[in-house]
Amino acid sequence: MRFRKSVNICKGVKLNLSKSGASVTVGPGKGVSLNLGTKGAYVNWSIPGTGVYDRVRVDTLIKDKLGDLFGAKEPQRENEKLETPPSAKMSPAAKGKGQARASAKSGGAKRPSAPSEKELERLEQEAALIHIHLLAPDVSPRAAGAFSAGEAERAIEDWLSEAEAPVALTVQTQALEGKAAVMIDLDLPEIEDMPTDKLTELADGTLKIKKKSQRECREDYKTCVFGLGEYVAGSVFALLPAASKAVVSAYTQRRDEKTGERYDAFIYSVIFEREAFQKGYQAGDPCAFCSGFESRFYILSSGVMKQIQPYEPEDV
Repeated sequence: MRFRKSVNICKGVKLNLSKSGASVTVGPGKGVSLNLGTKGAYVNWSIPGTGVYDRVRVDTLIKDKLGDLFGAKEPQRENEKLETPPSAKMSPAAKGKGQARASAKSGGAKRPSAPSEKELERLEQEAALIHIHLLAPDVSPRAAGAFSAGEAERAIEDWLSEAEAPVALTVQTQALEGKAAVMIDLDLPEIEDMPTDKLTELADGTLKIKKKSQRECREDYKTCVFGLGEYVAGSVFALLPAASKAVVSAYTQRRDEKTGERYDAFIYSVIFEREAFQKGYQAGDPCAFCSGFESRFYILSSGVMKQIQPYEPEDV
């Protein structure tokens, strides 16, 4: 059961309550606001009437900048805490197995220590990021009601300001009223920020954390970024009953080999249709699911995703 409630403390200050904890939003509610909660501090800003919205986590950003200033940086930033879907969690039996064998007295060679509770919790949170498509809400199969571009963009802005996801969502949206569609440009996490550890079982049954191979990291990244598009499209369909299409075009930052400057490179663009969204939703590989729709992406055998030209409003 989901629970969410907002309480106005005073003008410009709102207390948000949910199962995951409490947060405070400071600001007039339009334009710019600051959200402080258990998941960190976020600055939300938008340009009213344009559909342009952004959400930036500032507490970790400040820590990173201070680390650079004093010549030190956090060895690894843990992802935000999130209630992980059952299929993304490690079973209690697996946890107990590793802990029991680590605590048992060994009669011979010293066995490696089992992962701690904190390490297991981190791996669960990282699994939730990789399999984010499992967190998407249920979607009704048919559109219902009249589609209003203004109402759609306001609803998406409100959702983004309080969205609970294992990654900060940064999007730009454009609602196409005559087509009952929403164009979404999605800023993806970088592959360098993806989890690099995995839990493996040794020959003696001991659980140990090991580094993933480069291919495994690329496969996880592919699952994550396509799953993120599936999550955003499903959330938009659930939020806007009248929307019949959600066009998600996802981009990442790459460096120009000649100038050294960073630029936004789109790596996939998918036209999700509400009715077809029901078939195979949340099941199987997100990349395969997205390929069932009209889509543009090109993945090399090495797993590298090449730059593509995203869909434009006239293509919908």
